[in-house]
Amino acid sequence: MKRVGTGEAESTVLGSAPNAAIYVLELVMVVASYFGLAEVDLVLPSINPTATPLWPPSGFALALLLLRGYRIWPAILLGSFFSHAVVARSLLAAGFIGVGTLLAALAGTWLINRWSNGRKAFETPIGVTTFALVSFAPTAIISSAAALGEIVLANDISFANSVSWTIWWLADAAGSLIIVPVIVLWAMTPLRPFSKRHLTDAVAMFILAAAIGLLAFGPQADDPLLNNLQSYRSVLGFLILLPLMWAGLRGNQRNAATVVFIFCGIAVWGFAIGSNPFPKTDLIGSLLTLLAL
Repeated sequence: MKRVGTGEAESTVLGSAPNAAIYVLELVMVVASYFGLAEVDLVLPSINPTATPLWPPSGFALALLLLRGYRIWPAILLGSFFSHAVVARSLLAAGFIGVGTLLAALAGTWLINRWSNGRKAFETPIGVTTFALVSFAPTAIISSAAALGEIVLANDISFANSVSWTIWWLADAAGSLIIVPVIVLWAMTPLRPFSKRHLTDAVAMFILAAAIGLLAFGPQADDPLLNNLQSYRSVLGFLILLPLMWAGLRGNQRNAATVVFIFCGIAVWGFAIGSNPFPKTDLIGSLLTLLAL
């Protein structure tokens, strides 16, 4: 004899348990990925304190919220907190930055969903433009304001820290502009079977982008031919337009975003190890390098 009302309740509990386990596993994976990405990027300032005008975790957080929704907000908060707790002056400062990072990602996601068609923002020119404006202004400003708040809490307000706040803002904006399109486009674009021509095109674009990045921003070598190119390194970076136009003519947004990611990644790495594409190391050259990134 079956008791009334127990069957549905038992099936609901049994059905929700795997869903809860999958949700927890998803959160753990996001926290680990965020922490690992942040720790890899933090290696750059240890090599050269002014070398990281790019903070990939900001773009990673925004892209995941666009793809997975607001449900993964605990993972963004914990990932940001743990990554900054390693280097922050106190747990309060790490918590302050963690909350600021989460609020920036939530605000950016809400604005992009409202004004730029959410995860489909890259399907139209207006969507791309709106996404860029949201990433550069409200999202990056909220996140960098948290860094400024951490400086205020530490009573360490100075001109140098004001400059650091500006770099933090640019780093968050650059991280969103470069990382989000790559993640979203690779996740949203159907993986059709690659024809030999499409695969060859993609590989050639990526290799060409890497080669241009190494020539323009890579470490200096002792090869006489490469040494003759040193005075032209600041111009060689503009050659990245070639693979970008190639991807544009093919109508492949995913390849275009990947080309930008490869080029900027090599540029940040080269700048981090002290490779200066300008023949004279001065303030103007450094600012131009930051803008080029």
